[in-house]
Amino acid sequence: MTLRPRTLVAALAAALPALALAAPGSSSPYRTDTQNSHVEDATSRGVGQVNMITCFIGSMRPEALVNQPNYFAMVDKTKCDPEKSAGNDSSSSGAANAPNYMTATVNSSRSSNSEPMRVKVWADEKEQDFSATIFINISATEAPTANNPYGVFRMDYCGKGDSGGPCMMNGYLEGSADGISYFELEGDGAGGGGGKALRLTTSGTDSGAGMLQMTEQGQPLAYSFAYNASYFRRSDGTQDQCFSRDASDPETGMSVWRYGLYDASTGERVNRNSGFPIEFTGAQGQVERGQIGYWGLNVPPGVNIASGTTVQRVEYGAGQPTKTAYALLKADGRLMKYSKQTRTLAATDKLHFQTWVGDATNFYPGAQSNTQYEMYWDDSAGAFKVTATMECGNGPCQTHDLSAEQTVQPSFFAPMGGVRGWSQTLGGELFIPLAGVTGSVQSANVNVIYRTQDLVYPADMPTTLYCLRDCPTAASIGAYFADGSNAQSPFVANTFNNWMPSGSDAVVSYSTDTTHVLLKDGAGAAVTFTNRDALQSRPQYQHGLRTGRLFTDLAGAQCTNDTSHYCDYKVEEMATYYQWETGPNQWNQFAALKDGSGALVTFDAPLQVTYNVPTGTAYGAYAGKSIVLQYGGFGELWGIPGHCVSRTTNEPVSCEGQESRYVPAFVIPMDEVLGRVSLGGTPLLAKWLDREIRFARKDVSVCAAAGVTLPSGLTLPTASSLADPSDANSPIYIGARPVVTDAPRVIHGDVKF
Repeated sequence: MTLRPRTLVAALAAALPALALAAPGSSSPYRTDTQNSHVEDATSRGVGQVNMITCFIGSMRPEALVNQPNYFAMVDKTKCDPEKSAGNDSSSSGAANAPNYMTATVNSSRSSNSEPMRVKVWADEKEQDFSATIFINISATEAPTANNPYGVFRMDYCGKGDSGGPCMMNGYLEGSADGISYFELEGDGAGGGGGKALRLTTSGTDSGAGMLQMTEQGQPLAYSFAYNASYFRRSDGTQDQCFSRDASDPETGMSVWRYGLYDASTGERVNRNSGFPIEFTGAQGQVERGQIGYWGLNVPPGVNIASGTTVQRVEYGAGQPTKTAYALLKADGRLMKYSKQTRTLAATDKLHFQTWVGDATNFYPGAQSNTQYEMYWDDSAGAFKVTATMECGNGPCQTHDLSAEQTVQPSFFAPMGGVRGWSQTLGGELFIPLAGVTGSVQSANVNVIYRTQDLVYPADMPTTLYCLRDCPTAASIGAYFADGSNAQSPFVANTFNNWMPSGSDAVVSYSTDTTHVLLKDGAGAAVTFTNRDALQSRPQYQHGLRTGRLFTDLAGAQCTNDTSHYCDYKVEEMATYYQWETGPNQWNQFAALKDGSGALVTFDAPLQVTYNVPTGTAYGAYAGKSIVLQYGGFGELWGIPGHCVSRTTNEPVSCEGQESRYVPAFVIPMDEVLGRVSLGGTPLLAKWLDREIRFARKDVSVCAAAGVTLPSGLTLPTASSLADPSDANSPIYIGARPVVTDAPRVIHGDVKF
């Protein structure tokens, strides 16, 4: 295992402990694929911007292409900020792991072996309503060594909006034999948006001290810290805290952000045909680059590409990449197919899920109606336990713990046919059929239904689909999102949140348009809506709009005791149902390519694998349970449940606190027995690739007794040393951005040619 910080400055959290190298045992990728660790600490957020930049630089591989022609690189922003894909937002967990590429032009040169390597980068930062260029200059004199883990280098950067003007962020990072200096200003070139200053000094290969000052949301923060081979000490002026640097300490926290799956017999990677790079001509004749795959089309924000546009697939071989023309087929919505899987209610013991409760009468004392709750089945109690409420605003959904767990009997859900919810540990939507239940249930005889999901391609779209609950039409969507609207929902009125039996006159029918990959309502209008601002104004639909369950067999939805009516719980029990979603995001929309013969290129759906969580305290409430995980390709395994920890103490806390952060609840170990997952009956091995270490908290007297003393008198870097690589009058001016028309030469650390 190669151990390195996630970034050059992650060492400020205490210069990682030396961990043992894993013996490869063989030449298989399972044994040889690199594993990386980094330390996460309260001080880490002070250098988040430079962490991102240095991750980008490393993923552009300038050291591998010294004195080569200018080249184009693509860096996956999600992988450089892994917490973005670790939130507890259930809206689209798989889509959150889709690539989100940042592009850059890179020049790497060195005039001789005695001269520094110089790297010049013009990186594109694009959001939906914002576009900027980050100008970066790096001069590296010495590579990191055992005696000098930082090397000798200096990196200067400036971020400017496309309209020009002063640096919106301006900073530098400098490494030398005696430590690290870092300084950054944000906000119109004057620091109005906040600033950061760090000085880290080393007094040996495994000891040192430092200070960090920063402004965050207008509030000043300051830390001093020190470390030796065994301990790390940190103070914010009020709290003096001590942590062990022993990664084997049972109280040390671990979180893994990326895993690979491997064949259990050969150790070869399990790969998926999940997508590939494309190029196309933009509106101004410029070359635009992106990615297309199972989760749809990924192009820079603000770049529009219409259905029918010719794009080039870029394929890499031994020499220059080859390009193949395809026609883009794109729609403002997509149809997903959900196929039935089951396990007993007893087998879901302690597995958390979320459910919406419209009418909380008799739910539990003090419960609020129209609220999303987190809960689980407690098999020993024969009842459901409610642990928290969920609030979904303009960001990821957040849990708010109840002061005490509440008990809900199964009979509460009987009038609704059962429990409908979403469970990360079961891979998505679930249904617990409880129609007719009046007292206790035999949990071994109740089958919990959960689903695998697949994208529906045009040839597989059903001709007719029916809907009983949450059924939109083009007209109902338009009325709801119209300015000043008083409409209750974007769905046909008698279907909104409808759990009651429906007469034949309340059934909504749809047709499908396979040519344009659309769902059409009874008036022949496409059921689509892509107004981002309007959706953001209604937080419950900020991630897009979804129908209820759509189905093909109307007779199969007849209520058990009244065949003149139709019941949604019968749809839940069907082997297959569908959902249509629409919205402005690439994962709300269908996108595929047609080759020269008109055939569609298809991509592999994520694999659904099962992990039998080992027993032991390290696995918490999930010890001994069986959970479902999704695997979208190398490094993209998700579905491990999570909890929140404190940014300052590293200890478990409620997710409500401002200082909390959401992390996976446990780590799948690299172990041929404990790290085994199952794809049907096929065994696979999981191996962690990137993990964070959160030191175990100790009494401050332990650090004091070990001689770890907080520093005094350190001088922090200041704005006087700032330089601007975008300024033509600066000695580090990197010049105008060169024109590169070749395909990307590097895609997130992988040198293609």
